[in-house]
Amino acid sequence: MWIKLRMLLFVLLFSTFTCFSQELVQNDSASAITFTIKNFGFKVAGRFNDFTISSNFNSDNLKNAFLNAEIKVKSIFTDSDSRDAHLLEPDYFAAEEHPTITFESTEIAIEKNSKYRLTGFLTIKGVKKKVVTLLEVIRLKTGITMLANFTLDRKDFGVGGNSLVLSDEVNIKMKYVGSKN
Repeated sequence: MWIKLRMLLFVLLFSTFTCFSQELVQNDSASAITFTIKNFGFKVAGRFNDFTISSNFNSDNLKNAFLNAEIKVKSIFTDSDSRDAHLLEPDYFAAEEHPTITFESTEIAIEKNSKYRLTGFLTIKGVKKKVVTLLEVIRLKTGITMLANFTLDRKDFGVGGNSLVLSDEVNIKMKYVGSKN
């Protein structure tokens, strides 16, 4: 009886430990990175079709939690082939020289209930800037959904030059759906 109890305790402790360190697997069809920006006073919406978001989020172990992303710039889609091609040029994303946009989290901290403060570094066109945003976490039976919505100044990253018709502010939305292995 004592051996069975110790074995059960070992299994429970091992399961708990692996849950803390387990990386979630991205659901590609449900995850999304989108943006909107005003151009000539009209909202232009777009998305990136090729990206990887990785996370090991666990609200019981935030000290080691991370949320990182890598976006392939050439996967930009705004529903206009000519605009998409223009956005890959040097005055916008310079896709040949800078093929990826990256985000590396440095801290995830509890704000309240299912809201967390996500801090990290966003790198676009070789320019690395600190970003702090609210992260909403929705727990599911098979994993989690994380939502972030924040605004950036495109000029901070050298995107779009000094255009008079393009808004400086771009709104970014990230939806990550991750499941346990």
